[in-house]
Amino acid sequence: MNNEHQLKVEHITAGYDGRTILKDIELAIPVNKISVILGANACGKSTLLKTIARLLKPSSGKITLDGKGIWTFPSKHLARVLGLLPQSPVVPEGIVVADLVSRGRFPYQGLMKGLSREDHAAVAEALEIMGITNLADRRLDELSGGQKQRVWIAMALAQDTDILLLDEPTTYLDITYQVEILDLLTDLNRKKGTTIVMVLHDINLSARYADYIFALREGCLVSEGTPSEVINEELIKEVYGMNCSVISDPVSGSPFVLPKGRHHVLDSCLA
Repeated sequence: MNNEHQLKVEHITAGYDGRTILKDIELAIPVNKISVILGANACGKSTLLKTIARLLKPSSGKITLDGKGIWTFPSKHLARVLGLLPQSPVVPEGIVVADLVSRGRFPYQGLMKGLSREDHAAVAEALEIMGITNLADRRLDELSGGQKQRVWIAMALAQDTDILLLDEPTTYLDITYQVEILDLLTDLNRKKGTTIVMVLHDINLSARYADYIFALREGCLVSEGTPSEVINEELIKEVYGMNCSVISDPVSGSPFVLPKGRHHVLDSCLA
């Protein structure tokens, strides 16, 4: 499958309660690629994702999908093209896995109609992709953190969109689960051509899995490009205020950041 939907951010300024967080952001999401939004805490990463997903209306600028303003699309039509997994989704009490995943089929359902054959097939496929078919009848609150995250992503997959936005999909997971989730998302991208945009905290995992990186600092886009183009000592210093060395990842060949701690700096001064 080759999905060619063009998603662009055009000079967006946005924020909350009169406070500006994003400042004149302009970018184009690479089609059929995995993009990662990087930056320090409170730099505007989640705000940018919410604005792209139409959860937050900008004070100026616009988001376009295939050249049309994103606010002009009917909600169900947009939800068939663009899906969002927020950072802290609300968990319906007592819900079982299959029921939660089936909620991803809402954009395809008519008024007062149940799940169709196509809906059931999409749910089954999403469960299989995430490797949780055996959990279909389990209650969500009985599952581990890693299993829950797979369920939430399966719900987003069941929505069957060409563009998938994920806000910190690996947060609170140990490294094993983080790698598993990112491997599964990479497989989805490679097999179905799904355009994926993620907010991630881990710089090295971002460099390993991203095709393209957008780096934010204090609400401004300061750099974009492939990991090898973006990840360097100067950029990490500018974005995170951290001294580091950047080497080649011995496994993937992608940039790998080695922080220089306070003791390293002191030792250098005393040498």
